[in-house]
Amino acid sequence: MIFINELIKAFCKRTTIAIFAVLLILNGVLLYINETKQTLEYTPEQYKAAYQTIEGLDTHTAFERILQKKTELELIQRLSFGEDISQENCNAEELLKSYKNKDYLEFTNDIYPEIELTDRLFEEISACENYDSYLENIDSTARKMTGISLFADPDSFSYKNIARTPADFAHLKGSKLTAAPSKGVSMATGFIATDLIAMLMIMTVVVTIVTREKELDQITLARTTFKGRMPLGIAKLFTCFAAAMAAEILLYAVNFAVSYFTYGFGNLSRQIQSVYELNGSNLKISVLQYFALFLAAKLAVYCVFATIIYLVTVVSNTAVKVYGALMITIAAEAVLYYTIPSTSYLCPLKYINILAYANTKDLFASYLNLNIFGKPVNYMAVFVGSAIVLLLILSILSVLIFSKQRVIKSRTRKFSLAKFSIFKGRTTNLFLQECYKVFIGGKALLILIAFAVITAVSYSPISESFSSADEVYYKQYMLKFEGEYTAEKQKMIDAEAQKFADAQMKMSEEMANSDGDGVFIMMKYQDILAPQYAFDEVKQHAEYLQTTEDGQFVYDSGYKLLTGGETAGNKDLTLGLTAMTMVILCLTYVYAAEYQTGANVLLKTSARGREDTFLCKFGIGVVIVTMIFALTYAPYFYNVLNAYGTRGINAPACSIESLSTFDISIKEYLILISLGRYLALLCAMLIIYFLSAKLKSVISTFLAATAVLILPILLALLGIGVFEYVLLDPILVGNL
Repeated sequence: MIFINELIKAFCKRTTIAIFAVLLILNGVLLYINETKQTLEYTPEQYKAAYQTIEGLDTHTAFERILQKKTELELIQRLSFGEDISQENCNAEELLKSYKNKDYLEFTNDIYPEIELTDRLFEEISACENYDSYLENIDSTARKMTGISLFADPDSFSYKNIARTPADFAHLKGSKLTAAPSKGVSMATGFIATDLIAMLMIMTVVVTIVTREKELDQITLARTTFKGRMPLGIAKLFTCFAAAMAAEILLYAVNFAVSYFTYGFGNLSRQIQSVYELNGSNLKISVLQYFALFLAAKLAVYCVFATIIYLVTVVSNTAVKVYGALMITIAAEAVLYYTIPSTSYLCPLKYINILAYANTKDLFASYLNLNIFGKPVNYMAVFVGSAIVLLLILSILSVLIFSKQRVIKSRTRKFSLAKFSIFKGRTTNLFLQECYKVFIGGKALLILIAFAVITAVSYSPISESFSSADEVYYKQYMLKFEGEYTAEKQKMIDAEAQKFADAQMKMSEEMANSDGDGVFIMMKYQDILAPQYAFDEVKQHAEYLQTTEDGQFVYDSGYKLLTGGETAGNKDLTLGLTAMTMVILCLTYVYAAEYQTGANVLLKTSARGREDTFLCKFGIGVVIVTMIFALTYAPYFYNVLNAYGTRGINAPACSIESLSTFDISIKEYLILISLGRYLALLCAMLIIYFLSAKLKSVISTFLAATAVLILPILLALLGIGVFEYVLLDPILVGNL
């Protein structure tokens, strides 16, 4: 049977089994690290133990107990600050005794973790206790908003959406929610990195049964089979679905197991709204039913993933095209998902989207209506309908294309670089032959030209921007004090501080003697006190400069963008992702094609064959990496320096507090991180060469390089901070 043979071919290869095993372990490790390394004062074990103390209690009793504990902790914290609580309605002596003996520490070993954990429990249990009030608030809010002129048009989407909301929640009135651990449920179903790993698993199977066969020209054998290629195409499609099912079963078995042992799930028969992150759902289902529906929806999502990948591999006749098409598709979907507002008439493009599908938990966690031709349509219905339609259309399209596709390639092309004599590759020079194979055969030249064109077209000069008046005042102060820190400048700073102190005192005196509300008095001093917040930053910086030997006042807003400051956001990671993707696209072909075609054996018959060939390939790789590095980073550096200027660029790097440990100038530091990024790309090149030599397949190298070089960057972009320190990421981020 064809389908059985395709399953054996896809899942019984040692490389496939190894990739699945590695990704499965990676998923479990990432899930646990992501949960336990959060910036919380308390641990998962303490959270789990805290809920065990209220196990078996009804929600009202649990709420009263946690409210009492929260109140006591607030009073004890005031005691720790030396405040007098004798006037409060409490037993001050008992609280003082509890504070001295630390009897209040029920779950943790310190007051701050105890307070944070208690606050978290209070939020979760309070949401269950006050659920009826939450539903009543929906009704009252709808009545108020439909009465506002902005939403009062009965034909508008906003009016229809607001008017519909109370009816969609009406069946939940009278619900009795049970307090239980919420974090375990959220942990099991809300880890977005699992979807990235699942996509890699599915890609591994799909490229094995399609692209790999195209690479080896095995697909041409299907031309002679009984009934043609359609049964084979259908069998491959169902193998893709099997890969989707296998990925879900394996990954979520790990997710549910890790989540259960980390937090627990509580009573599975309780209503879904008792889970804190799912409190806004309008579905009246239990947690167990939520798990079942979530897995069903996730399987549909993975099947859509599989059909998209299958269609791309069927249409594309080379691994480079497969990789490029998938990257472009994901990038385009990301742009639509993150730029289109939820209330826009274009919102179907935002939510009928790979990224929206991947956030399957949000489908159940929140109530959402989409603007479909001016009418509110529930997102759940849109999801189900669109998933079915996409599955049918993509499946039929991919099978038809596979069955009708020409498998014997024509030797004549309408356009080919080889028509030009300079690109014919007719030379005995080893270096020129390697250039021909990489730039022409591997399409690296076309890829680099396309990248250069996209960079040029998308280049947009930036201008110095200020998000608030404080940033304008900060620049004025830093330029005023620019240069070395001196005693004279400290006197100026002290005088400025005294000016603000005097103004504050005068304003307070006038307000105390005023019979009015003091608004006009505050307006009188507004202009004088406006720069105070920015000045406080400058004053703190002056105090820091006193601890350095040669630190200076430098207007550093532009330099912070280039050195990984908070204002830079994820720019370093996005630039690193772009550069790494281009390196993979251009260099995967260098070694893999020779091993794939068997041409590598020719190198063993000539003196110093492999050594000279490696040096040529290395030199070509360095040229390509240099071009990618320049096209990726040079425009951004030029843009920032042109907008913010280069004043103080020769000042010591320690003039910027985040660079306090560096005994070099700012210019030298910028050169240092640039060299680091360049070396990171060279290391990526060598990793790709190594993988291609071992895997001996272009598409397999693409997948492995993506897992090793791209996946850590994507996970860091998703907010899993530990990945900023994995493999080459710390160098690409550049904030040394």
